[in-house]
Amino acid sequence: MRSLGIIGGGQLGMFICQAAKSLGIKTSIFSENPEFSAKKFCDQYFIGKFNDNEVLENFINSADYFTIETENIPYDILDKIASVKQIFPDPQIVKICQNRLKEKRFLNSLENIRTAVYFEINSFKDLEKKISLINNNGILKTSELGYDGKGQYKIVNGKIDDLKDLNLKNFILEKILDFKKEISVIVCRKNKKVEAYPVVENIHKNSILRETIYPANLTKEVSNKALKMAIQIADELDLHGILAVEMFLMKDESIIVNELAPRPHNSGHWTLDYCEVSQFQNLINTIFLNSPKYPSPHASCKMINVIGDEFLSKEKLKKKFKFYDYFKKEIKSSRKMGHYTFKI
Repeated sequence: MRSLGIIGGGQLGMFICQAAKSLGIKTSIFSENPEFSAKKFCDQYFIGKFNDNEVLENFINSADYFTIETENIPYDILDKIASVKQIFPDPQIVKICQNRLKEKRFLNSLENIRTAVYFEINSFKDLEKKISLINNNGILKTSELGYDGKGQYKIVNGKIDDLKDLNLKNFILEKILDFKKEISVIVCRKNKKVEAYPVVENIHKNSILRETIYPANLTKEVSNKALKMAIQIADELDLHGILAVEMFLMKDESIIVNELAPRPHNSGHWTLDYCEVSQFQNLINTIFLNSPKYPSPHASCKMINVIGDEFLSKEKLKKKFKFYDYFKKEIKSSRKMGHYTFKI
């Protein structure tokens, strides 16, 4: 039987395992955490640190192909796997996406694609100098490992004194954008065959995704532009796998690219219920069938994330909505514990 190795065992890994099983493919998980969401859904798992060579070798021998459910994996580990087995996407793509500076430089090198104005920050003196160039308002972010608002500091009216104690090495400062909407597009691609999911609208609170709405309320022109940009990025990367492209729709209807994620994405969870082919199934199709399929969305809908203590209401939510439990052992205030979807 064909088999897929997944690096990371969170909820994305869980959904990848379920999609693989539905297509007759075995799965193995490599997790640094012994308690992980995908444990009940994979065929086998390996627990250890990424630098544990014995565990890593056993994991590499467990599957035909590999994919990731987080980009925060040491590049040398991905490179080691890629030297003997194929990873979707290629480690070079992950390397770009796991570092905000590399990602911004790549995006701005493309024709007709732009990001927010940004600066590399490696000292408090850098920060003092650069914040003045963007009207003293910006967002300071770690270049690596930040997600869901972690490692981010909003600066208003140039107030940076409380950041003096930070070791400001390998940071990025971005201009705050006065945008109209946050949108995203998910692209699956292999051997120049591309399928893009429709544009969705995303609503964040405290830098964490709260809601995704399909379809996004956009003009046809803007929607087509967003799709074209996402496909252009996938083509430039020569993507074999899946890529989420997060964007800002500005008030003048222009589009600024925010971030890339070389894996299934939270804003694509609605596809589990409202597409014939979910983002997870299309990742499997891309790897094993050499070609993604048209997603065939069939209803307008919303996806709502269940965060922190909201999970305590899961029994009520189950009665009203299609509810997905992420099987996380501990409730934390900003942790995604599950999600639910419904037609609109």
